[in-house]
Amino acid sequence: PYFRRPKEPEAAREITDIVQRHLSFALSRDDVELVSDFALPTQSYALAVLLDTDRDLAEDWIGWGLHAFRTDGKTDPAKSERFLDFIDAMLTRGETEDQGFFSYLHTARIGDRPLTRDEKRGICHLALSGGRDTIINSIVGVMAHFAARPDDLAFLRDDPARIPPATEEFFRVLSPLPQIGRVCSEGLETGGVTVQPGDRAALCWASANRDEMVFDAASEIRLDRKKNPHVAFGAGAHTCLGAPLARLLVSTLLAELARSVDRIEILRATPRENGFGTPYLFHSLHARLHARGDTSGERSIR
Repeated sequence: PYFRRPKEPEAAREITDIVQRHLSFALSRDDVELVSDFALPTQSYALAVLLDTDRDLAEDWIGWGLHAFRTDGKTDPAKSERFLDFIDAMLTRGETEDQGFFSYLHTARIGDRPLTRDEKRGICHLALSGGRDTIINSIVGVMAHFAARPDDLAFLRDDPARIPPATEEFFRVLSPLPQIGRVCSEGLETGGVTVQPGDRAALCWASANRDEMVFDAASEIRLDRKKNPHVAFGAGAHTCLGAPLARLLVSTLLAELARSVDRIEILRATPRENGFGTPYLFHSLHARLHARGDTSGERSIR
């Protein structure tokens, strides 16, 4: 599969460079908006690494804003057309030049047949949109948590070995994709509800990840949680394609925050809700990042 190509060391170094670059920008500002001016560009450049395509495309994706094909939560026909035009253009480029993921789809097969054009477009749609607001929300959620709990940032700084379990705990509670719909192939009765074949059902990852029968103090973020069988990335054959990149990006962010940031000060925020009780969701979040070693109360410019 494409996402297992042997480029992990190079990708890890590039992800570190991306996080360091955008974190340096944030540290140089008295007021940085973490959603659009930090999380969005960080996610966009990381996605270009995952897809192994032209890094300059990240600037196009940043220009799409927080939602590739929606405005105010509703599908925007103009944005949708632009999104599909971009996919078609990249698939065409991928036929004659190396565009990583977009080129690979022309050689991928299902069984003994190549992918149809619609299948390629659908996979591109999933790759480009599925890892967008999910990663943005994860990055912002991490930053907001450390603003509220500076002791947790110090906890990671004291021992970098704590970063991998902390990464999983953030994904568990933040549940970047809170639920996903599926068409039921078979009927059944569950919880007093009859489901007919062809009915749609929602699999609520956010609910499963806060199951009190599985997780002690399930609504709390405990960065030292030992047992953590969360399903933030789904499971089985439908496990999220971008899960390795998401883990790499967030763990790198945790390491770089612990290394270079003393504390995060929230200046003003516009919260939002998603109906699933997910914490740390914002339309916008303005903050000031204080660098380590700056005891004067004024942040050093990097």
